[in-house]
Amino acid sequence: MGNKIDRRAVIGIGLLIIVLIAIIVAIIIGKHSYKPSKKAEKTTKTEATSEVTTEEPKELTIEEKMAKFEKEYLENRGDKGEDKTPPVLVATDYSTAEKGATQIPGPTFAVDDRDKSVTLTYEGEYDLNKLGDYPLVRVATDSSGNVTKKAFTLRVVEKKEKKEETVVKMDPYPLANAISKWKTDKTQIGIDVSKWQGDINWEKVKAGGVEFVMMRLGVQDGFRGERYVDRKFIQNFKGAQAAGLPVGVYFYSCATCAEDGAEDAKFVHKTLTENGFVPDLPIAFDWEEWGNITIAKMSLGDLNDSFKMFSGVLQAAGYKTCLYQSKSYLANGFWYDQDKYDIWLAQYYKEPTYEGKFFMWQFSATGVVPGIAGDCDLDLMYLS
Repeated sequence: MGNKIDRRAVIGIGLLIIVLIAIIVAIIIGKHSYKPSKKAEKTTKTEATSEVTTEEPKELTIEEKMAKFEKEYLENRGDKGEDKTPPVLVATDYSTAEKGATQIPGPTFAVDDRDKSVTLTYEGEYDLNKLGDYPLVRVATDSSGNVTKKAFTLRVVEKKEKKEETVVKMDPYPLANAISKWKTDKTQIGIDVSKWQGDINWEKVKAGGVEFVMMRLGVQDGFRGERYVDRKFIQNFKGAQAAGLPVGVYFYSCATCAEDGAEDAKFVHKTLTENGFVPDLPIAFDWEEWGNITIAKMSLGDLNDSFKMFSGVLQAAGYKTCLYQSKSYLANGFWYDQDKYDIWLAQYYKEPTYEGKFFMWQFSATGVVPGIAGDCDLDLMYLS
């Protein structure tokens, strides 16, 4: 009886031990079966990431980059804050009127940074039917009440017989003289041309000492007018590059707003790409319609938007750009942020007197250059 009990106890204990061992093994196996390997972790993470990762953005085409800049510029432009800037008033110190005239003659115009038109009035007494000198003040006022004043003398004189106007012509400026005076190891002598120079012998131009050329690509036919390619542009570009001359181009613009500047830029890009031309030098924005700016009903903000859009759209396409402008308009507040742009200065004087920075100087309109019949503009480029 006692032996049977002992056997049963031993068997029970053995079974209990087997069950415990089985439970422990199951726990161990279970733990290992739910722990992913490092490789599995990587795969899981990669799979999870791939579900939410978007495709990398594709490279924009040149045209898409140009359109992107145009869109962003138009969205972000606009006048901000209170207008405290007075109009810019362009006027002479004297105005001469014939007795019996109905109004004080110019040249006078006023433009504002925001307003598309400016009120122009006069302070002082005068009589256009009485001979004499009258000290007066021109007053330009914008819609915000900002005022610019400039004193001048009105001179009323007797009527005179009309005579043909005398055209003052500058003396011829031989290229050789320009080279002797201005050529150094830090400068280059160049020219700028258009259809007005006719057919050019570029080999003679190069042999004569010209080191670069700026040429007119095209022009806009008045405010909001059609754009067309200078009829000598393609011939000039091919001829100058074949002669080994670095070439830059300019576009004569009549832009009145940012949108016009964008269209100018797209016209320039299209003309270059269609002909397979790649300029070596910057593309210049040439705006000279100062006598008609009040007719165009545009502000200085519009004008500067035109250039910034032109420049930005072309830069988005990979070109270098610059602003062509005369000293008087650069120095008198017409162009903003001049230190941010390359300037091609026009000033026909014995030496430049513009105090801002510029990389090129047009110093004569009566250059005499081998290979070119008639007058030609002469330029000096400063090497950095």
